[in-house]
Amino acid sequence: MSEDGDSLARRALKRVGREEEIDDDRLLNLFRNRAELKKAFADLQKSLRLAEERLASQEAATRRAEERFQAIEQLLARPDTGYTALVYFQLRALWRACQERLQAISAELRGRHEERQRREELMRFNQRKQRQLAGLDQQLAQAQDEVEERLERRNALRKEFEGSQQLWAYFRRRRIAEQLAQRQGELESARLRLAELQDRRAAVNAEPWPEFAGLEISAKRDINLRLIAAAQELYLHFTTDELARKARDANLNTVQEMRYGSEAECKVLIGKVREALATLGPSVPAPEAVEARGQLLAQEAEYRSERETVPMASSVARIDVPTLNPASGVRRRVPIEVNVLAEEYWGIYDALIP
Repeated sequence: MSEDGDSLARRALKRVGREEEIDDDRLLNLFRNRAELKKAFADLQKSLRLAEERLASQEAATRRAEERFQAIEQLLARPDTGYTALVYFQLRALWRACQERLQAISAELRGRHEERQRREELMRFNQRKQRQLAGLDQQLAQAQDEVEERLERRNALRKEFEGSQQLWAYFRRRRIAEQLAQRQGELESARLRLAELQDRRAAVNAEPWPEFAGLEISAKRDINLRLIAAAQELYLHFTTDELARKARDANLNTVQEMRYGSEAECKVLIGKVREALATLGPSVPAPEAVEARGQLLAQEAEYRSERETVPMASSVARIDVPTLNPASGVRRRVPIEVNVLAEEYWGIYDALIP
């Protein structure tokens, strides 16, 4: 075969090889795209199933809400149960008002403790910073004195070197030159030390305020004890006609399960709940009463561990009510066996700080 034929054959083989490589790449890309499409399709199917589940859950919730609404309509439409429903929702309103009051107290106490702790942290930070700056200023003064001293010694030696230029002072000039090199090194070392101290002082001076690390355990415990005290005071405030207990029962049970007596009795109870709600202002419970009761609770509260911030319910299981004995004139505390923590009065766990 001629050389031209061999060349054509080689080019043909190369072209066939390139085409096979291109086909392989196309086939590989095809399989890769097919796998990606299968994955995308599976993701879409999963999203569709989740959407269908959410829709079914929402439809079920809507049906339950409609059923409750129809049940309430039926209760209100009947004379024998209509007033019961009114009392029920009045008591739930009382519960909700006390819950909101407790949460407002929690937010107020938390903000107060955070501000105080933040102020103390910043004071400690500034004190530490001032101590560091004072120490660095002292070191800077010493380093500056050292630089000036070494500069004077070097300049004196340089002046002596310049005055020893005579031919007969060759060996003396050589000795002074060695000393001058040593003095120059000492001066540069002192200057470097001074520059390092200046950089350290600038870094300390520019150090930003620390981020707030959160309330300490002692602060959280103090807040939680005051919240328990506030919940107890709210219970005592609404203990007349057992409004606090009735409000809790209304919060735990459905309206169909509750009974409050005849129409006349329900009307009387509605009036009492309205009057009680009208007394719930910003000063209830009284801050001084909460403070005093919180101090009593602090003496009795027990915790499961050093890291716990909420006391064991068994350690705050009663409410001490101060009473005066008319015969002896002696004040004493009479316990009421009501555990506002265990019975979760006024949704207290939503207000406590973990």
